[in-house]
Amino acid sequence: MRDYADEVYLHARIYAMRSRLLSLKDYASLARNQGEALYANSGEVFNPDEAGETVFRDQTAPIMRLAETTAIYSPLFISFFRQFEALNAKVILAKTFGHQSLEQWYDIGKYASLRRSLLKETYSLQDILPLLKGTYLADVFVDISSFEQMEMRVDLCAARDLYAASGVFRADAKLDFQNLFARRVAVTSTILSMRLKKTYQWNEERIRVYLEKFHESFDGETLLHTNLLEDVLDRHLEHLRANGMQEPSLIEIEHFLEQHYYKWISSMFHRDFHSICCVVAYLWLLYYQIRNLMKIIEGRRFGYSPERILANIICNS
Repeated sequence: MRDYADEVYLHARIYAMRSRLLSLKDYASLARNQGEALYANSGEVFNPDEAGETVFRDQTAPIMRLAETTAIYSPLFISFFRQFEALNAKVILAKTFGHQSLEQWYDIGKYASLRRSLLKETYSLQDILPLLKGTYLADVFVDISSFEQMEMRVDLCAARDLYAASGVFRADAKLDFQNLFARRVAVTSTILSMRLKKTYQWNEERIRVYLEKFHESFDGETLLHTNLLEDVLDRHLEHLRANGMQEPSLIEIEHFLEQHYYKWISSMFHRDFHSICCVVAYLWLLYYQIRNLMKIIEGRRFGYSPERILANIICNS
């Protein structure tokens, strides 16, 4: 049965599901106990990949059910799942390029463009290309170059798909969505700029041209938010320097930006019960929660201490 609920029903469900989100105290307990409560029924022998799949299914099951409650939100929920399928695409690309990576798979069911069976063998890019033709990931293969370049295009394709989901919203809902989305794109853009400079050694002009094209994918409405976020980052770095603290690494800066966005999007959840804000905010908070739980599973895989795991968790303190 499809399209059986109105927006008020769906928003009420989302508000009720807010209580499913974990606190830092919850994460600390899971980290100390190596996350055993997460995947107690996944098998007697711990397998991190299987445990991750179990956690993902459990966490996304309510959204899977809501994806068919009302037509106007269905594209948004499907695009939410595709943010995880983008991670699947990166795993497949890494394998194709001969790079080592964790083969964690995110099963998004009938909404998937990629099959899990792709992990069983190593395929060439030419083998994968036909599988993505006509999908939201097709542009990943516009220019077959380095793994890093294609990995960035995976992120861009997933972001554009999420942006396009607002096409069916009413004018007021679309405006709210674009405001929430623009702040998210600002985080991605700022992190991308730093990676291009520090990791890939791009010069300022090349980075500028690339980011201009990046923002054009979203009608250019994200530049203001990016400038505001860069100001926030500059003030943070100035504060660290003024207090004689060590210059943060790229990973630490990325963590700061993600933490900043988490706090902001969390504050937007209760902005207006009848607006789309609660739905979009919940999806991003759930996205972070799933990623946090995966970090706990990976912590057990590699024998990390609870302190090291918690240092990488994104949530409100």
